[in-house]
Amino acid sequence: MGMKDFFNKLLIFIIIVYSLFPIIITFLFSLLPNKSISQGKFSDWTLNNYLFILSAPNILHYIYNSITVSSISATITTFLGFILAYQVVRKKLPFSNLIENLILIFNTFLVLGVLIIVPIFEIIVKIGLYNTLIGLILIYTSLGLVFSFIILSRFINNLTKDYEEAALIEGMNEIQIMFFVVLPLIKPAFISVWILQFIGFWNEFIFALTLTNESIKRTLTVGITLISGSDIFEIPWGMIMAGVFISIFPLILIVSFLEEYLVKGIAGK
Repeated sequence: MGMKDFFNKLLIFIIIVYSLFPIIITFLFSLLPNKSISQGKFSDWTLNNYLFILSAPNILHYIYNSITVSSISATITTFLGFILAYQVVRKKLPFSNLIENLILIFNTFLVLGVLIIVPIFEIIVKIGLYNTLIGLILIYTSLGLVFSFIILSRFINNLTKDYEEAALIEGMNEIQIMFFVVLPLIKPAFISVWILQFIGFWNEFIFALTLTNESIKRTLTVGITLISGSDIFEIPWGMIMAGVFISIFPLILIVSFLEEYLVKGIAGK
C-alpha cells in the first residue's frame, strides 16, 4: 500500500470517527447514572435510563404520533413539491421565474420558524386544530413544501424531454406522463427528499411543543423531554441521552435501508 493510499484511508477513518463521535458519546452517556456523569466517571454502567424511558405510560403514543405525523407530512410534502415543480418547470407558466423567486423568498421566512410561531399558533387555534395531529401535519406540510419544490425542480429541469415526448405520442395524458414517466426517472431524488423531510419532521421540537398540550398528542421528541425532566438542582443527562438515542434509532434504520436512494439522490444520478 502506497503512502497516498495510506493517507486517504486515514482521512476516511478520521471523517468516520468524527461523524460518529456524537452518536457514540450519546450512547455511552445514556448508559451512565447521573451521579457518574456529574463526577466525570465512566463507571456503574446501567440500563436503567432506557428502562425508565421505555416504561413511561405514554411512550407508545409518542412513537405512534411521531411516525404518523412525520410519514404523512413527508409523503404529502414530497408529492405536492413534485407536482408543483413539474408544473412550474415543464409547463412554463406565466411569470414562472417570478414564482420561483417568490417561493425562495417565502422559504427564508419559513426557515425562521420561531418568528412566525405566534401567528401560526393563533391560526391553528382559530380553525380548531390545536392539540391535534392534523394541525401538526398541516404546519409541517406547509413548512416543508418549499424545500421539496426547490430540490425536485432542479432534477426535473435536468431531465431530457425525449421520454415525455415519446409518451405523448403514445397517447399518454399529462397526469400519466408526470407519474409514470417523470417520477420514475427522478425516483432516487424523490426518495431522498422524502427521507430528508421525514428526518426534519421527526426531529422538530418547537411546533410540536407549542401546538399540543395533552400527553397523548405529544411527539417523541417532546414526550421524551417531558419524561426525562429536570429541575434547578440537577439535569438528568443520562436519561436525556437515552431518550435522544431512542429517538434517533429509527432514523438510523431508515437511512440504512434507503441509503442507496439517498446517495443517488444527493449525487444527482
